[in-house]
Amino acid sequence: MNKNWMKTVDVQTWQLKDRAKALAVSGAITATIAIGVLTYQNSFSYQLYFNGQNLGYVSEQMMVEDALAEIEKQLIDQYGEDFFYEKEITFEKVRVDKSSTLEIDSLTNALQENIQVFQEAAVIMVDGEEKLILATVEEANEILEQMKKPYVESLAGSSNNIEILDIAFEQDVEVILKNVQADLILDEVDALERVNINTEEIQTYKVAQGDSAWTISRSYGTGLRTLEEANPDKNLEELMPGDTINLSVEKPFLDVSAMVKETVSEKISYATEKKKDSSLFIGQTKVEQEGKNGEKEVTKEVLYVNGVAEKSKVINEKVIAEPIAKIVLEGTKSRPVVTASRSTSASSYKSNLGSSIVATARQYLGTPYRSGGSTPAGFDCSGFTQYVFRQLGIGLPRTSGGQRSVGGFVAKSDLMPGDLVVFSGHVGIYVGNGNMIHSPRPGRRVEITSINTAYWRAKYISGRRAY
Repeated sequence: MNKNWMKTVDVQTWQLKDRAKALAVSGAITATIAIGVLTYQNSFSYQLYFNGQNLGYVSEQMMVEDALAEIEKQLIDQYGEDFFYEKEITFEKVRVDKSSTLEIDSLTNALQENIQVFQEAAVIMVDGEEKLILATVEEANEILEQMKKPYVESLAGSSNNIEILDIAFEQDVEVILKNVQADLILDEVDALERVNINTEEIQTYKVAQGDSAWTISRSYGTGLRTLEEANPDKNLEELMPGDTINLSVEKPFLDVSAMVKETVSEKISYATEKKKDSSLFIGQTKVEQEGKNGEKEVTKEVLYVNGVAEKSKVINEKVIAEPIAKIVLEGTKSRPVVTASRSTSASSYKSNLGSSIVATARQYLGTPYRSGGSTPAGFDCSGFTQYVFRQLGIGLPRTSGGQRSVGGFVAKSDLMPGDLVVFSGHVGIYVGNGNMIHSPRPGRRVEITSINTAYWRAKYISGRRAY
């Protein structure tokens, strides 16, 4: 065996052993470094920002994705597949105590609280403002139709002669598709409940001739107390034409207008013709022919707003029956001027004539007092009574002193409408129920007053029947 060969082998063996030792040392160093790096990495956590909100610390980024995956499953169960939400996630590497990081349940809750779900939905726009949100255009249109339905049924049921030409909303109404917050979308039941709630609105009203608080409240379907509450600074018992008051009226969600064509039967009022008759005294009348109303068929277009007719236009008229005029004979024969003393008994009461005297006198209510006046431009007390009686063919003296002795005496307890009532320096016409109509004094107007007040009771002299 060659000894040199053996030596070489020994050297190589040593070299191999030495190399193995070196590799073992190198591997141990590498493993130590890797474990150190891993330990260093695991000492970090992450600050989580979700859509700009700081939600806290998480130990691993994958926890967020896992939590969102679970949340999305729940959202699909609730909203279906057609939804979306904003998801902007930012991590910042931080070194915090592991006890400060969020557990998976807490992380899930924090994410849920900051997720805003959006869906495409149908928005009912009224004059450019969003009013109601429903899931589909079909549901939105159905709600609008339901709002019209009560008015359609009311009009259709009111008559067989009504044709609805058009029904619409007074406001500008449209339905648009838009991405909205999912929790703002209403179901049809909730939407109908909301549109059926009326709101109160304050409107102004200008008082017209003949208006009173009572008639205004009846016209607008509101109570007197509500009217008073809307006008705390006004005395509603003293309203005058031209005054402006507030009205608290209910306003519906939308104003529904309906244009209809309706055909109705209307009466044609008969005319009254008057003929002079010399066989009757002035003030006496007699019906020669009774009148009878005619009838016509009228077709018109009527605009209803919220069920109330606001304006109409006649488009056709057809006369069914002509009216028959009423003919009234009016007396032209003058009555003699009757004068009598206080002791003269009054003639029998004539209710028709007495009523005519009162009716004629009432025509001049509100005429101003005028000293020496005996025309509708202005009356004094005796000028008023003389003028009224003259319209019925009965002549009276011009002064109250002269009138106190005309005709026959009537006891106060026997006074009847149309009798003169005489006072110290004054005269009026009895209208019944203890009242007289008279022109009282300067600054006042023809009015109705009780003859039983302390003032007039003290001045009372007698009653006179001047026919």
